[in-house]
Amino acid sequence: MLVLSAAVIGGGCDEKMQAFLKNASSRTEAREQKKADEADLRARGLGPAPPIDPAIDALIQVVRISDYDFIVRTGKRAGKGKGKDETRYNGLDFAGMLEGKTRWLGRGMKDRELWLTEIGSSTFFSDQTYIVRLPDGREMSFRTWLDAELAALPPEPDQKP
Repeated sequence: MLVLSAAVIGGGCDEKMQAFLKNASSRTEAREQKKADEADLRARGLGPAPPIDPAIDALIQVVRISDYDFIVRTGKRAGKGKGKDETRYNGLDFAGMLEGKTRWLGRGMKDRELWLTEIGSSTFFSDQTYIVRLPDGREMSFRTWLDAELAALPPEPDQKP
């Protein structure tokens, strides 16, 4: 009874309550519309990329912590020794490039060999092989280097459920 009396006496309370309910309703409608839009994008395959598979992410992490130079050759001299027509990446930047390429071209990819063939071995447009330059100046293909790095890692401990 006391609450009802206060509501009747303090007429401004109704306006505040109406404004509050209107704002809450608008926020709820906006949230529901956003969910519907995201569901529509996912249904068309255009939503946010799924997370990178842990097995493939582990390959990218090997690159990320590496201190070697990763080379992408471009232009007319591609594949012909050192020169101005190459882009040099450090491990962190090359890993970032591989992550972006994986998110765009390898959505949902889970197979390591397929990833190495389609994403991790060469450029998308010119199909130039990625090169790793070792500190002594020698160069090898990225895939060969990655296989050697993975073989040198200690074995994963067996995990029991």
